[in-house]
Amino acid sequence: MLGRAIIGAATLLIALGAMSPSATADDNDCPPGTYFNGRACVEEQPPDDDNDENEDDDDTPPGTGCAQNDPLISPAPCHIAGFTYNSEQDRYLRSLEPAENEQHRPPDGELSHLGYWTGPPDEGHMYEWRKLAGVPGRVHWSQYGYMWLPDGSGEPPPVDLEEVAETILDGMDFEPVEIGLAPRPLEQDPDSIGVVGAPVWMWVANEGPTTWGPLEESATVGGITVTVTASVDDVVWNMGDGGSTTCGTPGQAYRETFGVRDSPSCGYMYEHTSRDQPDTAYAVSATTNWSAEWSASTGASGNLEVEPLTSTVHARIGERQAIEVG
Repeated sequence: MLGRAIIGAATLLIALGAMSPSATADDNDCPPGTYFNGRACVEEQPPDDDNDENEDDDDTPPGTGCAQNDPLISPAPCHIAGFTYNSEQDRYLRSLEPAENEQHRPPDGELSHLGYWTGPPDEGHMYEWRKLAGVPGRVHWSQYGYMWLPDGSGEPPPVDLEEVAETILDGMDFEPVEIGLAPRPLEQDPDSIGVVGAPVWMWVANEGPTTWGPLEESATVGGITVTVTASVDDVVWNMGDGGSTTCGTPGQAYRETFGVRDSPSCGYMYEHTSRDQPDTAYAVSATTNWSAEWSASTGASGNLEVEPLTSTVHARIGERQAIEVG
């Protein structure tokens, strides 16, 4: 798994930032208890306390299946910022994009005079290569350059595409919604009060990519681009009196010019006052249920689970008062 490979490499504090040849672990300031996984600071996995038989191995980092021999870097990550370790070449390779490849391709490539291309024009591809160097705690790129390889010889190890998608999802910025409510929530207007039997309007006051979607992010690993797209399926409104309603849209914001009418998209009606509730107000919550899909440049795709997000406000509901006319 790609995630376990990167975790094993984290014992060397390989934090390579934007992957310039001089980047080091000091370029990524991750909080204690986290490490840089090639694109973000993530939490370290806790030890397995139930596996008492392997207590002597608790300090041994998991193998990655990728170990650079010259200079020796082990355990080493298999994938770093678009580069993939190739054991036959004992270095990290990045396949050049078609336009870059054509620049080196003889006899017409703009850069063919550099002499990197050493085989038949139609039987290979150009790669950028790099090597890691340093000591534990300070590992960085050292040597780098370009090389031509026959077709197939630069094939990277398998990439766990779903694992890549999960990593992208973990880095996406989901936010709970800001609740719009008529009558106004007490957090916005402490004197606000609705009445039993009157329509209540609910809506998402801060609708946007991070609160409702669609939210899309991509990453490229081993020459494969994975894209994750997430959006809200619906929002469940728990009204605090035991009742709830589910709305498949962000709802429409209420305006005073609408008068007393039902919401066309997301509404409710209270049957009892809130006088017996804490602070004489109902706790109204909105829970957004997200769904996420991933797709890869290889044609593979799948679904991911997203944790729901909840926001809460308070609404006071009273009774209509009859006025006698003498």
